[in-house]
Amino acid sequence: MRLTLPKLSLGMFYLAASTAAFANSTVFLSLDGNFSTPDYAFYSYIDTSNVQSESIPVGPYITYLNGNGFDNTLAYTFCYDFYSPTNVGTSYPGVLEVQTDTATLEATYLVHELDTLGLMNAPLATRGAISLAIWEIMNPTSTTGQTPFPSDPAAQPYELAAANAVLGGSWTTADSARYPTWVPNDPSIQRFGMVIMDPAPEPASLALMGLGMIGLGILRRRRKS
Repeated sequence: MRLTLPKLSLGMFYLAASTAAFANSTVFLSLDGNFSTPDYAFYSYIDTSNVQSESIPVGPYITYLNGNGFDNTLAYTFCYDFYSPTNVGTSYPGVLEVQTDTATLEATYLVHELDTLGLMNAPLATRGAISLAIWEIMNPTSTTGQTPFPSDPAAQPYELAAANAVLGGSWTTADSARYPTWVPNDPSIQRFGMVIMDPAPEPASLALMGLGMIGLGILRRRRKS
């Protein structure tokens, strides 16, 4: 029980520092233009109305970030908006945000699940089902929302798991902050959930490290006491 307060404090420190680092700073996103496997894996399914969907490329997608301390930084991304336009090889301006609405919390839970499975090394069936689950979760907040949304039966257990994790408190805003959302300046372009690989440290990131050291110091003192 002694660990609860320090862990909660560290999580809130992380969330606040992450928000400060990303807010109002332009980050350019560019999807990698290689359509060969495993960069783009095409997934087919039969939806709940027994209508075969077309093959669709599913996440994660190889992406590069520039600006705001990022210098061609590799990221693995998941699109949050179904069928919104984004051309490979084109650089788009936007901002990275830590979003705390329920849908994004559930989506980042699924991004984390696939992250732990090795991202592109995960089986195509898993990548496809999780991507469809993310799209369905985010569809109501999308500017290109569809009614009815095509529903993949294989995605439904992932949607339920995400909802239970958020509702039950095992996946929190502090957890979600590790997977920021890239929001385009042009609202017709799709949003992306991000798994950022080794970004360049920024002043805000250094401040975050300092807060983390402070939190660890508090934790050690409490353990000794």
